[in-house]
Amino acid sequence: MAVAWNLLAGYGGLVSVGQYLFVGVGAYAGFFACTSLHMNVWLLPLLSMVSGGLFAVLCAKPLFRLSGPYFAVATWVLAEMCGIGVLNTQGLGAGTGIALDAMGDYERWTRNAGVYWEALAVGCLSLLITRTLLRGRLGLALMSLRDSERAAAACGVPVERSKFLTWVVGGALTAGAGGVVFMNTLLVTPNSAFGLGWTATAIFVTVLGGIGTVEGPIVGTVVYFAVREAFSQYGAWYFIGLGCLAMLVMMFAPSGLWGLVQRHGTLDVFGIRRRMPRS
Repeated sequence: MAVAWNLLAGYGGLVSVGQYLFVGVGAYAGFFACTSLHMNVWLLPLLSMVSGGLFAVLCAKPLFRLSGPYFAVATWVLAEMCGIGVLNTQGLGAGTGIALDAMGDYERWTRNAGVYWEALAVGCLSLLITRTLLRGRLGLALMSLRDSERAAAACGVPVERSKFLTWVVGGALTAGAGGVVFMNTLLVTPNSAFGLGWTATAIFVTVLGGIGTVEGPIVGTVVYFAVREAFSQYGAWYFIGLGCLAMLVMMFAPSGLWGLVQRHGTLDVFGIRRRMPRS
């Protein structure tokens, strides 16, 4: 989720507050396909990705009429509307949600191992897709848009097409992650899937690790889960500590923890940085 949000905001300049929209869409679409249409349960993340990408295509045109803070608020409003719609749809379980009954055919160890490998596959695929995009023409277009949209447009960069492709890819990756998350819980409900907390966590992880870098979300995720496992038992103090950590990073390391690493070297793990050839 952090990789997808970083691709949108850190590279494409599309700050999506309602990114959790695709968590809900991916989870519900995957659960519905596997429960009602009896599709193979291990295809759920792939089905979620496809559904998230298609939904991103459908909602792109009205959302792209807006920009900046208006776009950010519009994504949040759309996510809340979809959550309310699912909550009042009997075919999707309404408030009780949908249970992934097909997973009951597997033993607990097999189920847990399968979900783990599915999650690892989605994470690696997200990084691979992101790296491939950023190493290509779209990556150059996004980096130019991030620096100056007007200058990029004046130089012939296809602004709308670049943003559209980024939006669709970001929606698909987020939906795939949402499908895996709820494969682990075996139940998806409107309140759990369409929750602002998903976006908040993705933003926190990205800012902590380093926005606008591929390595940043990975570093931020490792630190976030390490801190959560070590201090979550302290209740409210745990959340206060996370907030203080975020403020310290933003004040003293605006480019994130990975930015501190890059400050003392030229490490480029994924080979995104462009270099002028020597004459």
